[in-house]
Amino acid sequence: MFSLLMFIITISVVVVFHEFGHYFAARFYHVYVERFSLGFGKVLFKKKDKKGTEWVISMLPLGGYVKPLAEPRIPNNPIGESIAEKSAFQKIVIYAAGPFFSFLLGIILYTGVFMVGENQPEAILANPQQSTIAYQGGIREGDKIVAVNGQAIKSWVEAVDELIGPFTLGQAVELTINTKQDTIKTITLHPTAFKGNLEEVNWLKEQGLMLLSPPPTIQRIIPDGPAEKAGLKQGDKIIGIDGQYQLGINEVIGKIQQSPNQTLNLLVNRNGTEISMAITPVAVESDNPQVNDGGVKGRINAEFRADFPLVKVAYSPIEAFTKAMNKTWDTAWFSLKMMFKMLTGQASLKNISGPLTIADYSGKVAENGLLNFIQFIALISISIGVLNLLPIPALDGGQMLINFVELVRGKPLSDAVLEGLMRIGYGFLLMLMIFAFTNDILRIFT
Repeated sequence: MFSLLMFIITISVVVVFHEFGHYFAARFYHVYVERFSLGFGKVLFKKKDKKGTEWVISMLPLGGYVKPLAEPRIPNNPIGESIAEKSAFQKIVIYAAGPFFSFLLGIILYTGVFMVGENQPEAILANPQQSTIAYQGGIREGDKIVAVNGQAIKSWVEAVDELIGPFTLGQAVELTINTKQDTIKTITLHPTAFKGNLEEVNWLKEQGLMLLSPPPTIQRIIPDGPAEKAGLKQGDKIIGIDGQYQLGINEVIGKIQQSPNQTLNLLVNRNGTEISMAITPVAVESDNPQVNDGGVKGRINAEFRADFPLVKVAYSPIEAFTKAMNKTWDTAWFSLKMMFKMLTGQASLKNISGPLTIADYSGKVAENGLLNFIQFIALISISIGVLNLLPIPALDGGQMLINFVELVRGKPLSDAVLEGLMRIGYGFLLMLMIFAFTNDILRIFT
């Protein structure tokens, strides 16, 4: 239910802002807007304003639309004219205003997030495996990223933002590193382009770039569980399991989950003193049967936290706006290149997500804080802007292209040609929706 609510909020904000772009541009050119709808299907609420526009909330929150008057009705109509009466250039502006507002929303939200700022882990790297390009390039444990391609970096979050695009696309990256010895060095890495599903693989980690995780700390002990019975206490740091050391929080949790009813030998740091103890995780039903045989996982009934070295990252209004502009551009360009890679077979089509996946992510991101949720809304808005600029007749980009052709030819395309193009466009969108829903369903069951 929480994920559904967050999904509705996300889609509502993104769609309303996008459609307001069309609405304002249409009104600017004195086009009569018959309806502004949030959602599709059965009408739940409607109200007509003084300009004759019907404002509607419909049952299915999967999008929305602005319906301008299509054909002339009354000459010199005081409440507005039809879109058919407008020039090709004016129609291009009206159709372009939606994607423009989608990008504008991304800029506004990112600017706010960057101004407020947040505590983020410093970009201190773990020791990479020797087979990775990071190790071969000279990265060692404790190295701190201070710049990526000349762009100053304050935190691991900023580093990932700058790295994920080039690493996914296989582009060379120049890292400026502050070593443990407090010396500055420059390293150029040449990552391999990624062709799989980004949800299934941490591509930065595969290439050797990982955040150095401190020993996980016991945050809470649940009474009468394996953790309490073994003697673990709040504040204990897990520094080793079965002779393996320097384990991050995810590795410790993974080791526990993979060991139901198996005794693990822990090495714990308690207030500076190392203590050895044995613990046997109880077997519980697994959320994902693929975790191990039998569909069960281990649990010790304790909660962990990772005490990363944090740095406050905040910007002045001008810096935040500039960074938001760059972030919006980078996100849009990356989305466009990923679409091209999927169309050409260079990236997996499994990266296409539908409403079920977006709903799932909406809830998960919102649980991690308001700023993360706001950034997620910005990402979805930018993605919607890019998608709508594609030259597909049923989308804004397709309508812009059709009107551009009219502008060049000096006359519109024939009704038969337009009808054929629209059928192709809607057919493509239908296939895309089916594919996205299929991916969503496969994610749920696998």
